[in-house]
Amino acid sequence: MTGTVSIVDKYTELWESCKVQSNLVPELEKIAEKLCYDRGFYEKIEWYYPNIPWYWFGILHAVNDFEGSTQFLEQVTRKLSTIQAEQIPAKSSVRLLAFDKYNDFQGKDDQGITPFVWAGTNHTKTNDSEPGCAAILYFLEAIGLKDDRTEQGDFNLTVASDTVFKNCSFPSNKLLANEKIGVKAGTQLQVVHLAIADSHHLRVTLKSPYQEKQVWFIYGEHIQIEGSKLAATPTKPKTLVEKIIAYCQKKGYRIDKEPGYKNIIYIEGMNPDGTLNNNALNVWNDLRTVIEFKDGKPVMIGCWEATTNPGKYYVKNPMNPKGAAIIAFGQYTSWCVGMHGHASPHEALVQCNPVTVHRDSNRSGTRDAGEPIDSGLFGINQHWGGDNPKSDIGKWSAGCQVGRTKQGHREFMAIVKSDPRYQANRNFVFTATIIDGKDLLAHFPAS
Repeated sequence: MTGTVSIVDKYTELWESCKVQSNLVPELEKIAEKLCYDRGFYEKIEWYYPNIPWYWFGILHAVNDFEGSTQFLEQVTRKLSTIQAEQIPAKSSVRLLAFDKYNDFQGKDDQGITPFVWAGTNHTKTNDSEPGCAAILYFLEAIGLKDDRTEQGDFNLTVASDTVFKNCSFPSNKLLANEKIGVKAGTQLQVVHLAIADSHHLRVTLKSPYQEKQVWFIYGEHIQIEGSKLAATPTKPKTLVEKIIAYCQKKGYRIDKEPGYKNIIYIEGMNPDGTLNNNALNVWNDLRTVIEFKDGKPVMIGCWEATTNPGKYYVKNPMNPKGAAIIAFGQYTSWCVGMHGHASPHEALVQCNPVTVHRDSNRSGTRDAGEPIDSGLFGINQHWGGDNPKSDIGKWSAGCQVGRTKQGHREFMAIVKSDPRYQANRNFVFTATIIDGKDLLAHFPAS
């Protein structure tokens, strides 16, 4: 027992004096972004070990160089059972010790330091090229990622409307049949522990198993939990920015809520006042928005007239024989800061990763059933529209996401470049989300 206490104290001391090597900050930012994007995958492991936060498994995956998900899942579940992971308490130093137990304390130096945990921190003797578990955990906490808010007690859960109990917070249509079950309205269950998960979900631990499982992820608006403060019915979104965020979360898109992080979201067929228009061809009738979270609430810090569709010229005279590109609705991590254009070169977000587009083979200017779908690098950039009149896109878009005015675009670039992730890494890859204004208001109608 004395030895166990001594080693926990040692890890506590190391953790409290831990610092991250500055050369690893760009790599740590990439790891953090990938962990948040893949959160649902790690929640599937948390389903079995609710005492351990999802990102603990993500850290293990990262130090294993993000090996194949199936391979990692088999490896991690087998190893967790051998180290009795269900007994790991919610304390950072003990969880760091558990990382080393997971790795069988391999590579210890004469001070008991293992690279698996402490690489990339001030506790190693070299300038490391890859971070260990402690460096990643330190960075995640530094950007504000903490354990989910939790509540213990004896609560009565009532299913208010037909819903789905799931093994993670991913949308139901992304889960296999054995990862979810349908539950009818009126079902009543006893809850002993619950936590706030992402995308408006709760992670609940039941007093007795339901369909052989005690832990389930449930969409919060579909249930009522008597006596719980965490599960209080969420306020319905009222403002346009609240509706945009709620819609993105409902779709399963990633929303960055850390201080200073920018969310780039385009809304097709919507006016600046939040009303819909007829989304006519060759008109600047879409919105380019940037949203940031301040004090936990979304704030629209930029909104400009834009187009997400090609103009009439390129619809009728496409650069690709299969038809002009119209970007598919969805979310893409695909743009870096660079230069756009030859005749009027200017700073823009330039495509650096694939996106998916519809090929407008019938020259209608709309996404029509049966037309080809194409994915790849097509020069789908986010640039300016040269101050063209609102009624004429002209040759300013062959399928890019374009802000109508030069000044508005300069404002947009200044805002997105102030993102701390870009400030730390000039090669940062930005994410943008393109949504349908009609679908947005269908889910969250005007008040």
